[in-house]
Amino acid sequence: MATTMGSATAECSVVTKRNMDVEFLKYKFQDSCDGVITKTKFKIGVRHVQVFYMFLCSVVMGTMRGGIGIEILAIVDPARRKDSYIQIHDWDRKVQGTILSSFLFGYALMIVPAELHLRRLGDKFVITSVLLINGGLSAAMPTIVNKGGWAAMCNAHFLMGMTQACLSPVNQELLSKWLPPIERRTFGRFIDSGIYLGMVVALPIAGLLSESRLGWELLFYSQAMMTLSMAAIWGLLTATSPDEHQAVGDFEKEFIKEALACYRKKPLRKPWRSILRSKQVWAIACAHSASCSLFVFYLVDIPLYLKSMGLSLKESAQQSTLPFIALCTIYLTTAPSVNWLLKSGFLAYVFNVTYLRKLINALGAFSIVIGLNVVSNLTVEWAHLKCSVLIGILGLLGFQYSGFLENIRNSSQNYSGTLIVLTSASASVIGAAVPLFTGLIIGNELDNVRSWKIVFATLGSFYAVCNIIYTLFSGSRRPEWDDIDRNKFGYHNTIIGHEDTIQLELCEMSDKK
Repeated sequence: MATTMGSATAECSVVTKRNMDVEFLKYKFQDSCDGVITKTKFKIGVRHVQVFYMFLCSVVMGTMRGGIGIEILAIVDPARRKDSYIQIHDWDRKVQGTILSSFLFGYALMIVPAELHLRRLGDKFVITSVLLINGGLSAAMPTIVNKGGWAAMCNAHFLMGMTQACLSPVNQELLSKWLPPIERRTFGRFIDSGIYLGMVVALPIAGLLSESRLGWELLFYSQAMMTLSMAAIWGLLTATSPDEHQAVGDFEKEFIKEALACYRKKPLRKPWRSILRSKQVWAIACAHSASCSLFVFYLVDIPLYLKSMGLSLKESAQQSTLPFIALCTIYLTTAPSVNWLLKSGFLAYVFNVTYLRKLINALGAFSIVIGLNVVSNLTVEWAHLKCSVLIGILGLLGFQYSGFLENIRNSSQNYSGTLIVLTSASASVIGAAVPLFTGLIIGNELDNVRSWKIVFATLGSFYAVCNIIYTLFSGSRRPEWDDIDRNKFGYHNTIIGHEDTIQLELCEMSDKK
């Protein structure tokens, strides 16, 4: 009798991205995994209906995040100060910044706990709870604002931010139960794009609803109706796993089980102390913090800046959408192009991969700093040029994502997911402080050109310093703590081809009798 065991390969090129500015890209990253990814024929089934509902949940959460800046501006809209139908509040920008930061700090606080603990749970009722909490708070928000004031609104937004940070890790765990490994990257991209799509769609719709008779109250009521409806759909029509879904047939259940049978994620003991002491990790965290601060600034402060140029709230919301479209378009264009050039080997004779990423990051950062200084010095007569430069600045951030963000996979082949969680947590804290800072500078002088110049100059200086730190301290070698001894498991690591692929080859010898 003879027992033989063949070799098997598994490609792992995904890291979970857990920050608001890059959350729509998190399908690309994950910690190291073991096993076999078998190529199977694509078959449409009930699992893809489950994926579609996950996409809808992401869109709903994205709309709530995207409209937060317009909601605050609508609550204090001076154009409706004499309106007797809704109550307009007299809050200066310091108070507005505090409210906006409360949501962002709540989100930042839950990034690491949600990633460490909720991924183990992976239950559909976590997402149901997130939708119910956000929907209930949105329905009660007009009462909270009118009766409790800005302090009560801060508490509500803080809780909403904490719950929304729980969405992505649970989605990742549900995908691991529902989809064969060969399908996860494609549909993970589809689900995560819903967050960004919701943010882009929310801005012009929020501006349109803000001019209705109910004004800012209609914004919250619309969010509540949408979120609670999605909670009912999700709770009634989805399941945690295929075995719990009544509509999944036996054939599809067997198809999923067979695809997952030879694939598993082996939990690794993470070298936290070594990771936290690594200069390379903190250099990436600096670049990530700069990008997050710029993203948050565009999300919550650019609508106010456009409004100070004489635009209405509706027009400001519509114009604020264009930079985010530019960011997504440029990233989707440049990132595949750069990866193709690296894989083809055309640039291998000129650049080291890490140095090329540094060069891309430096060019993007330098252009962004120049753009921020140009915008602050353009007068109102150059309004169209100013809007064009604002669009170009955030578009350059999409170009810069092909630099420092992709360099994370060069820094670690086995703990890339852990690295992005740590850098996202630190970047989210910095980003959450942006509305507070701009509120302190602007105060009641919303049309003060000098105050806005200080804001843009400070943001540009911070952006430059962070990216200089990244350029100086980010290395090109994998650190020692990234090596894993797999000998006792019968595995060894083989780095092949290009930067983002690892093959794990099974090395058990056959016994013959």
